[in-house]
Amino acid sequence: MMKGWRRYEELRPDELEQIVREHPIAYWPLGLLEHHGWHLPIGFDGIKATRICERCATQTGGVVLPVMWWGGSGGHGNFKWTHYQDEQAAGEMAYRTVERLYAFGFRTVVLLCGHYPWEGILKQTRLDQLAEELSDFRLIYGTEVSIADSGVPPGDHAARQETTYGLHLLPEFVRMDALTFGRGEEVWAGGKVPDEEFFGGLAVDPDSPHFSQLGEDAALATAEAGERQVEAIVESLVQLVAAPRQNAN
Repeated sequence: MMKGWRRYEELRPDELEQIVREHPIAYWPLGLLEHHGWHLPIGFDGIKATRICERCATQTGGVVLPVMWWGGSGGHGNFKWTHYQDEQAAGEMAYRTVERLYAFGFRTVVLLCGHYPWEGILKQTRLDQLAEELSDFRLIYGTEVSIADSGVPPGDHAARQETTYGLHLLPEFVRMDALTFGRGEEVWAGGKVPDEEFFGGLAVDPDSPHFSQLGEDAALATAEAGERQVEAIVESLVQLVAAPRQNAN
C-alpha cells in the first residue's frame, strides 16, 4: 500500500506535525563522500541509502531526512575526493539527531548505513542505551545487509555487489564504460599511497579498471540482480518497521 511520505527538509512545521500524528517514522540515510571506483559516483553510499529509504517510506509513511555525508573509516582515506571525518564527532552528531527526533515525536527511527563503517560508529555511541531507556521508541540501525533478514549477499566496496545496487537504484550516475585500463590519473591525496594490506584485496593500482574496488569484479554486476535484491531489502525492512513496536538494533 502506498502511503504519503515527505522529505524532512521540504516540510513546513504544520506538515511535520501532521506526519508525526499519522506516521511517526523517520528514515535517515548515512553515507559518505568517498572514491567508489572509476564507474560509481563519489556519493554512492548516501544515494543508495536514500533511495532505499524512500522506497520503504512509500509503504510505511513518515519522513526521509537529508543524507548524513560526514562519517569516517573504510580504508579509502588517502584516495582523492574522499572525505573522512572524526568518528567520535560523527557518532555524537548521530546521537544528538536521534535524540531530537524522539523529542519531536518520532517513535520509529531507522538509520540506514549506506557506508558500512557507520554501523560500527553507531555502536560506539549511547544510542543503544537511549533505545533501552525509552519504552515507546524503536531504533533500527545497520546496513542493508545487517538491518533486516533479506538474504542479500554481503557488501563490498565499488565491486560487484555495490555496482549491482547502483545499476538498479541509480543507473543515471553509473558508467560501466569507465572501467578501463591505463587511466594514470593523480589519485592520492597528498601523494600518499594507502596500505594495500589495510583491507586484503583492495585494488590500489590506478591503471587498473578495478581501482578502489574491494570484492568481485564490478563488471559482473547486473541491474536485474539489483532489482531482486533491493526488493528483498525493502520488503524485509518494511516488515521490521511495521511490526509491533519493540526496541531493535
